[in-house]
Amino acid sequence: MNAETNTKRKKKIKPVALIRAAVQLISFILVPGLFISVFSAMKSIFTSVFDGSFSFSEQVGHILLTAAVLLITVIWGRMFCGFVCSFGAMQDLLWLGGKRLVRRQIVPQKADRVLRYLKYAVLLWIVVGVWGFGLFSDVLWSPWEVFGMYVSPWKGFPTRAAFLSVGGALLLATVIGSLFIERFFCKYLCPLGAVFSLLARFRIFKIKRDASKCIGSCRVCTRSCSMAIPLYQYDKVDSGECINCMKCTSACPRKNIKANPVPAVSGTAAALVLSGVCYVGNIPTSVSSTAETGTATAPPSVSVTSETGKYKDGVYTGTADGYRGKIAVQVTVSGGHISDITVLSATDDGEFLSQAQQKVIPAILSAQDTNVSTVSGATYSSRGIINAVAAALGTQLPEAETPVADMTTIPSETTVPATTQPTTEQPATTQPTTTEPTTQPTQPATGASATTEAPTEAPTEAPTQKSGRFADGVYTGSGSGLRGTTSVSVTVSGGDITDITVTSYQDDGPYFSRASSGVIPAILSTQSVNVSTISGATFSSNSILEAVADALGLDFTNPNSSMSGGHGHGR
Repeated sequence: MNAETNTKRKKKIKPVALIRAAVQLISFILVPGLFISVFSAMKSIFTSVFDGSFSFSEQVGHILLTAAVLLITVIWGRMFCGFVCSFGAMQDLLWLGGKRLVRRQIVPQKADRVLRYLKYAVLLWIVVGVWGFGLFSDVLWSPWEVFGMYVSPWKGFPTRAAFLSVGGALLLATVIGSLFIERFFCKYLCPLGAVFSLLARFRIFKIKRDASKCIGSCRVCTRSCSMAIPLYQYDKVDSGECINCMKCTSACPRKNIKANPVPAVSGTAAALVLSGVCYVGNIPTSVSSTAETGTATAPPSVSVTSETGKYKDGVYTGTADGYRGKIAVQVTVSGGHISDITVLSATDDGEFLSQAQQKVIPAILSAQDTNVSTVSGATYSSRGIINAVAAALGTQLPEAETPVADMTTIPSETTVPATTQPTTEQPATTQPTTTEPTTQPTQPATGASATTEAPTEAPTEAPTQKSGRFADGVYTGSGSGLRGTTSVSVTVSGGDITDITVTSYQDDGPYFSRASSGVIPAILSTQSVNVSTISGATFSSNSILEAVADALGLDFTNPNSSMSGGHGHGR
């Protein structure tokens, strides 16, 4: 009798269940962060459009990956969630392994229906708050990102600070919730699942149920459903919550629920192939042939035109935490300038590391400082490179600041050996020399007040610097924003810029307010226009920088004329 029972149970395990388990395992090992990549691609596309910096050539990889996954979802439903997503696989493993550890909970149907709307609220908060306005962008709040750091220890293990973050706490809550409620995160909190749920409602592939063969109030199919869909109510499963796990087809004792697994498996394969193509297409050209060891070369150097550099010549090395482990760089200083930055080793994913290298390294070379913006969608790799360069230069960067946009709270380790010991003295930054104004103000301003009294006759030329300081006076300048001209009054007292007052502007108020509240304090702090623009208000930021540079006679090329319309942060 026992032998017959075991034989019947074995027959219930259908090929599609084995295929699903195999695909989940392969995906977990090979592409554990694919779901992060998909969401990151959506973020990159959205933010570039939102801030007016969209470039098809830069976004083509993200567009292909997003289109591939969304196309498969429209045709086959949420196959990605049921077969490929490693975060979903983790929840399946916890549910399976915890059946004897905890007492399972059944959420009442009415409460369950309401709780499922939470994931749409999470999606809205991320798109509008985090992506659109940069709220909480300096906090590691995503459990996905923490999961991605720890799920592939063979690629590099992050510091425990990641697990002690808000995202780590949410990941722990997801783990605990998954022991009590099957697919806890997928049902109630997953923002990517919210996107897929909306599209999956229109899918072509559907699971069908022959209600005429059902007996009484049998609800075996509903009880077996990973997403707790009331399948007994449908002849066709139209719910966007269905992840096509096919458990209902295996559980039905009368085989009333059927689905052709061939197109479903084909759809999964197609999704993997298309996503793989996108990954191959995004393999950075900067990664060397020794990529398996984590080494990579830097993008082409950016020429430096200033006459006197502020760093001590030498070759320095530094390391810092990236996404999956350490990033090591070599910094070459020649003639007082940072002349080359090379990534010696890194364990971060190639696609993200490439994005960071291609933009962050040229930005540092151009600014001759680590106070540059990170790359949206590759924040951790960006911060790793920036912090590694800062570690390499050591005390030569006593005033280095964290970029305004896309910050992370994960600390980096800056205790690293240097090929040449950096100097401990910070040289003064030399500003370009211009002509002494013909008319000095009768009463130079001494404070940072917005009501500084203007001179009897405004100077017609920019101030001359003496020993790295500006000549005292009140100067005016203008710059071009998105909507028109920005005018400023700059007060120099004791050789320092002590006040910057915006006398008029034509850009949109909310954006300009964000720009002025971030850029002006940065200029006053660094005594330079070589500061980062504000994410989401780049045009207004550039107009202020140009106006201040114009007032002081400093060299500044306003990139607004080469940028497409709309506010956005600098790249």
